[in-house]
Amino acid sequence: MTATLAPTTSTGSRGGSTARTSVGLAAATATLARQKVLAAVRSGDAVFAVLGPVVFFLCFYVPLHGQFERAGGEYAQFLLPIILLQAGIFTAISATETAGYDARAGVHERVMSLPIPRVTPFLGRMAWVLTRMLLTLVGGLTIGYSLGFRFHGSIWHTAAFLALVVVFGLALSMLTDAVGTVGRDSVSIASILMIPQLILVMASTGLVPAEGFPGWARPFVRNQPLSVFSDALRGLADGSGVDLTAAAIWSVGLLAAGSAAIVAAARAQVKR
Repeated sequence: MTATLAPTTSTGSRGGSTARTSVGLAAATATLARQKVLAAVRSGDAVFAVLGPVVFFLCFYVPLHGQFERAGGEYAQFLLPIILLQAGIFTAISATETAGYDARAGVHERVMSLPIPRVTPFLGRMAWVLTRMLLTLVGGLTIGYSLGFRFHGSIWHTAAFLALVVVFGLALSMLTDAVGTVGRDSVSIASILMIPQLILVMASTGLVPAEGFPGWARPFVRNQPLSVFSDALRGLADGSGVDLTAAAIWSVGLLAAGSAAIVAAARAQVKR
């Protein structure tokens, strides 16, 4: 890192000594982001980001689409939102491991000795999160379009659809990045996080309508965040008059919680 983020130097007019100057935030972030992307390509995570939504889409679509479509619906149109949201959850789980690796590798300590902003490693990791979410959209939309998914709204509906997916993945990744930064075993934490994501995906309106659940479970199913985001994404894809208030509140709340978690994790690192 010291080689790639070496500061520029200038020669004094009298003594000929070199003066150390700071590396700009944008340049340092771009360097670290490039390192994260290349590492993800080498590890295969970039490939999983594209193919993961394809595999999970087919796993649900093949056994369930017949019954759904006999009832008069288009299952690809119904299913794709939850697949993209699930991919956002997997991105967040991956962010836990990435942050934990950086913590174990002493990235924070090295940053303290370099003339770059201390927020740079976090921004570099989030740059990869954004890249991963874009790869997820490529894979998910490709398989969705091949099996019947379509955007029926305006370009603004489509842009809002894509933005909502990215914001969901980014907000969750901010939270899990903080957990991975301070956690003692980020790999175990990432494994544990698989359990709540499975429960939330299965107990949501992402796979089947709320009417398909027992009456006592429907209030939770309708109002849990994955259902709120799934319903909002379907409305945006259809171009209907969808109310985005609940999804916006969840988005702002998750982003605020993620920001607070990142600040807390940074302070915990300083105290070490």
